[in-house]
Amino acid sequence: MTAIVYARQTKPSADAFSLDLQILECKEYALRVGCTEVEVFTDEGLSGWTLDRPGLQAALARIEEGGVSYFIFFELDCLARRLRDQMLLIKTLEDLGLQVAGVRTPIPHPVSLICLPQGYQSSYKIN
Repeated sequence: MTAIVYARQTKPSADAFSLDLQILECKEYALRVGCTEVEVFTDEGLSGWTLDRPGLQAALARIEEGGVSYFIFFELDCLARRLRDQMLLIKTLEDLGLQVAGVRTPIPHPVSLICLPQGYQSSYKIN
């Protein structure tokens, strides 16, 4: 099975998780669920307020090529800041037949059950 790992960090800070840590934990998760191939896509220095990020778009393009079973990310706000965008991305990926996994944010099924407090909290962050 092939997994796409996506990691994003707006800027390095004491309270942010580094890209290296995000990638490491996502790869470990991929191994635990039986993925034998992992492809990593990142966005560094880019806000999660937009979905128009080169790394995310490249990951989505790779998924469209086929042969991907999992889309793994660290936390919901690494994926997107807006709850609406988080749900849209996850639903789109699930509709394509992928298993979607947040390493530190379990994703409920159906996606509409995403923890609303997490989404609202992310909506009020600066980056």
